[in-house]
Amino acid sequence: MDLPLPLLDREVERAEAQARAAREALFREGPAGANAHFDANRIAYLKNTHNPLENARRVSSKASFEELTERSSGDPIAAGLRAWVYALTLERVLWNDTVRLAAAWHEETVELYEPEPARLSARSILTRLLAETSKGRRRAFASGLASGAGRVADAAHILAERRAEASRLLNVPNPDDLEIPLDPPSAVGSIADRLLAITDPFVRDVTAGASSWDDVVARALARDASSGWPARLSPRWIQDHLRPSKLTEGLAIDLGPLPEPRGATSFALAFARFGRAFAEAALPHGAPFSLARPPFELRASRRSALFASLLADPVFGVYALGLSRDRAREQARSIALGLAVSLRLAAAKVRLRGSLNLPLARRRERLEEETHRALGSPIPGSLAGVVPSLSPRDPADLLGYILAARDRRDLIERFDEDWFRSPHAARALREEQAVLPASPRATEASVLEALKDLERALEAVLV
Repeated sequence: MDLPLPLLDREVERAEAQARAAREALFREGPAGANAHFDANRIAYLKNTHNPLENARRVSSKASFEELTERSSGDPIAAGLRAWVYALTLERVLWNDTVRLAAAWHEETVELYEPEPARLSARSILTRLLAETSKGRRRAFASGLASGAGRVADAAHILAERRAEASRLLNVPNPDDLEIPLDPPSAVGSIADRLLAITDPFVRDVTAGASSWDDVVARALARDASSGWPARLSPRWIQDHLRPSKLTEGLAIDLGPLPEPRGATSFALAFARFGRAFAEAALPHGAPFSLARPPFELRASRRSALFASLLADPVFGVYALGLSRDRAREQARSIALGLAVSLRLAAAKVRLRGSLNLPLARRRERLEEETHRALGSPIPGSLAGVVPSLSPRDPADLLGYILAARDRRDLIERFDEDWFRSPHAARALREEQAVLPASPRATEASVLEALKDLERALEAVLV
């Protein structure tokens, strides 16, 4: 290879954009032929789905990874490129397995008899479950998903096993060193434990009385926090609330498809997407892509959680939604409770890291154990790899969510409780985005300190 690193950096940026667009479209729309008649091995459709990295082997191959490993000592750009080539190589060689998983989600192979006879995809059932307000009908969808999503679970297991094998073939004995932006990476499990411990008192009323996992999920949607929202979500509605601060001035913010409003936490999810899109748009000018956007980065997750947390802030309810102080506090409490449940599920996902490589009985047991602890009611073991979906990005996301509590505290201390309206706060965020972080990794001590900020923030709203 021996190419200039800046050229490789530009190739990585292009390859990442192509892979991301293809992956998002794949899971949103499904592969072509996912519901067609299959031949005996049921993988004919794999041949018809183009691998977006097929022509990007220079930044997605073992040879490139090995050369960058040799060059990365003392060279931060080479080290950043090495991390990206690792991620892109796995994406390329596992593409067929990714397509298999997307197809399993979209195949209309699940027979439902309640709440009405239908043949649906696992994706459609999960969508209906989240949208359903009737407890009985929701329970029927949950039962149908648990009994009929075996193909999704199998495909998730195959993808996880082959990812582990591909990492070994790259001579990466411990993927945690590349995928967990924490020093030391092994501390992420105890951090997840600590998050579960500090949030337990806040969610006990929900989890202690849960008769089923779908009841907890329904409560976390915060449908009772219904004041001040538009009839439909749109990028303009989100940016209108932040325009006075000029936070996005000069930036091209692409939020992608926004979720259907199913409760107040749908709006929090939309604000989370805004935060991530802002972080991805406001990159340091002229900085190498591989350093500005590591594959398992913290900054985008921090911004995602920072803006999502606005909706659990009574001050935002008063200024942005026009609510009375009492109603704003009541609504913020409901949303904060939903976000706390979401954080607990994120912690469970971290504790489930690697579980899909276990034997069938054990991985089912692990799902039930961890989700019972997080939600108060276990998700059936048959849904291992289905609900919740597991990703190599789970640790980075959890760490970012926690560190955002420290970011929020700093903004309030510097610019007051309505920092989201302040041009000075917006300028501070833009200036921070304009500089590469001192390190792409967090320390265990900094995350533990941020957990204290998170605990105080939840206590202020929920107690």
